[in-house]
Amino acid sequence: MSPRVLLAVVCLVAGVMLAAWSLASGHLLLALAGFGLIFIFLFLAMEAMSKAGKPKHGIKPAAETAWSIRDQPPGGPGGPRDGEPR
Repeated sequence: MSPRVLLAVVCLVAGVMLAAWSLASGHLLLALAGFGLIFIFLFLAMEAMSKAGKPKHGIKPAAETAWSIRDQPPGGPGGPRDGEPR
């Protein structure tokens, strides 16, 4: 586990426990601190999800671009030829 994941889990557990205890005993300021920890967890989770959606390696360009082959007639290797059904 990375340190950021461990920090997120600790923020979630501590935030829920602190908010629940302080709301039950009537301490509003501690409840706000608990909700703050929960929001920190949400921020860390959203940040991890946005990083997971990005590719780690760059996309390689094609060996033969579409602009260079657009003027070629159809019927290249594996393509339809005159008189053949599509």
